[in-house]
Amino acid sequence: MSEALGPAVTGPRLPFGAVQNPIVGVETAADPFTSLLLAFYEQAAPRYDDWAGGVHRKAAARLAQLAAVKPGELVVDAGCGTGLFVRAITSEGRRAARVLGVDVSQPMLDIAEASCTSDPTVTFGRGIVEDLVLRESQVDVVALGLVLSDVADPEAVMLEARRVLRPGGRVVVSEFRRSLQTEVDAMFFTELRELALLFRIPERPASHRLLGEPHVLRGLLEEAGFGDVRTSSMVVGNHTEDARAFVELMRDEGPWTNTMVGLLGPVARERLERRLTGTVRFSEEGGPFLYHRPFTFAVATRLK
Repeated sequence: MSEALGPAVTGPRLPFGAVQNPIVGVETAADPFTSLLLAFYEQAAPRYDDWAGGVHRKAAARLAQLAAVKPGELVVDAGCGTGLFVRAITSEGRRAARVLGVDVSQPMLDIAEASCTSDPTVTFGRGIVEDLVLRESQVDVVALGLVLSDVADPEAVMLEARRVLRPGGRVVVSEFRRSLQTEVDAMFFTELRELALLFRIPERPASHRLLGEPHVLRGLLEEAGFGDVRTSSMVVGNHTEDARAFVELMRDEGPWTNTMVGLLGPVARERLERRLTGTVRFSEEGGPFLYHRPFTFAVATRLK
């Protein structure tokens, strides 16, 4: 059973080979977590780019650097969000031949489209990354920025990326590496998961939390038929002044977190803030509430 997302919304049409209107009649499974995801981005989209001191912007910039897009290449940003990766690869005079951004969230696409209205080489369409509605072996680069842990079937997404890539084409991936999270993050999620036992909140399988581990990401790519896999990491630091501000910040960490924090009453939230305060690491000056965001990046080539 499927649930129609409604009419596709796209920017200027691009001649993707012989493909006409590449994002048409898009549907997505009636998946509870996807519904939660769509509701989350409807209200969080305006804050996405600058969340937590711009960590999403910094991760997208690094992904664009690793993609190393060359003039004349055809690029698909699968799960493009607000278009951060697209802007990074088309800024400062860098130009691919054509760029297609695809995302399931219309509010995120609205921001992406508004930020690229003057660039005739870029188009955006509403769709799902499991089915890019493109012909085989025509794309030079596929970007999957912070996408895999949100989809129901990461393997299917990777196989779809391989399908649309030409032999020798490359995929670039970024994911949050949870094993490098701080004590504050670990305590925050431990507390929320204890509370979650009381509620029926949709969540991806626990195995999805491992997708940012280099060996797991490498294995996923190799099983999908990619080779020459290279991984790297980046840690972006940030802070809030106290635990209360940290919890408020984490409301926009993702759809599951947003829902759980929203369910906390005043007493439960105060208890959570007290627990977090006991785990914080302060600077030498006794400064603000410190934490960081670690990312794993991978670049791989489609084998013949």
